[in-house]
Amino acid sequence: MVEYIEVIVSSVIGTILATAALLAVKKEEYAWIPAIILLLPDLWVNVNYVVYPVLVDIVIVGNILSLKTLSNRPYRGLDYALMTIIGLVSSYALYVPIGSSAVAIASYFGFLLGLFMIISVASYFIIQIGSKPENMDAAVKAIVAFVIATVLFFTGSVVLLSSYFIGSSPPLFMLGYTLALLGIMLEVGAAPMHIWVPDVFTAGDPIPVSILASTIKIMPIIVLVKLMYPILTSLGGFYVSYAFWLTAVMSALSMLIGNVGALTSKEASRVLAYSSVANMGYILAAVAVLINAPAIAPQSSQVLIYALAGLITQLVVNAAGKIGFFTIIKGDYKGSVYSYLLGLSFIGTPPLLGFWSKLFIIISLIYLGPMGLWLAVFLVINSVISVPYYVRLSRDLSVKAPSGMVLYTVALMTAIMLLGVIIPIPALIVSSSKGLLNYLSLPP
Repeated sequence: MVEYIEVIVSSVIGTILATAALLAVKKEEYAWIPAIILLLPDLWVNVNYVVYPVLVDIVIVGNILSLKTLSNRPYRGLDYALMTIIGLVSSYALYVPIGSSAVAIASYFGFLLGLFMIISVASYFIIQIGSKPENMDAAVKAIVAFVIATVLFFTGSVVLLSSYFIGSSPPLFMLGYTLALLGIMLEVGAAPMHIWVPDVFTAGDPIPVSILASTIKIMPIIVLVKLMYPILTSLGGFYVSYAFWLTAVMSALSMLIGNVGALTSKEASRVLAYSSVANMGYILAAVAVLINAPAIAPQSSQVLIYALAGLITQLVVNAAGKIGFFTIIKGDYKGSVYSYLLGLSFIGTPPLLGFWSKLFIIISLIYLGPMGLWLAVFLVINSVISVPYYVRLSRDLSVKAPSGMVLYTVALMTAIMLLGVIIPIPALIVSSSKGLLNYLSLPP
């Protein structure tokens, strides 16, 4: 793990120094250039699963381009560096290896909690970008939610790790897992911990909101899986069942509340807020499979491959779609064909990338048998429920073609959705997931 920490630290320091130099000579408008270049170190990884950091980097570039549509904002120049740091830690989180000794395992868990803290602190700054006096209430509400989420997750994680290292205790484990899961759900805005999402997404500036709705959601989900999978693999039995059913129920609840909320909302930003809640439900379905698969060996490896592929792809689809839609809103409802492509991908229309992400998750759920089949059916039903509001949203945001930086950002995010048309790309994601499984388990 040391080599990965060295690359992260050196990349972060390089990003900060490059940005500071540009700010010192009052050339902050060029700070996006080193910000993008310094993303590249996260590609220093096995070629068999380089697809994951590549997709994360493309999403981060979309965030950086969208920031350029804001003329007046605090932290100008520093916000680009912040996006680079978020991208680096989001990429490295998934393939940070686990050591075999007790000290190495403890260091690994501590490292994951540190990454989660970086994302939480970054969120405090992002929500204030472009904030005006009239929407500062939304920023404060989001910050309070993130602080509470961090407290819940850290408290739950400490309780869980105590249960893991000191000795298994069902009540202690149930308390720890519940708190940790609720903390993650509050951080990413999954129902029923989504109370802050509709108001913040509607009142906040579309660009910082797009970052909160996209890139910021990747790290917490990855940390949850990386933290829980080795613990549950070790404990097994009742512990796996409890974690699965709690996560699965929360997944179904988030899908339903999100889609019904979006279906009954009129304002574009509010529709996207509830859409985000629903998408977190789909992602939690993949998480439920990942933490339950160790209990159903020998089929577990195939289940894990599809669940991890679905998790990664759905995170990317959610990120790209939210960046695209919110950038269109910032550009005064100018999306043309781009908004329809984004909407169709969210619905799960083949062969766009959103189709593959849901297909992978559904396949993994079916592998679980009856205990996963109900959630797979529920996911399909909710995808059908989402059709009317995505069609309406795409129509409302397609007045005319975008231009300038809005065009570049939206076109790049649409290109991500079109990657699904290139069949080898989904196949590459699946094969990459097979290699990434090695970074979830404790060494023998």
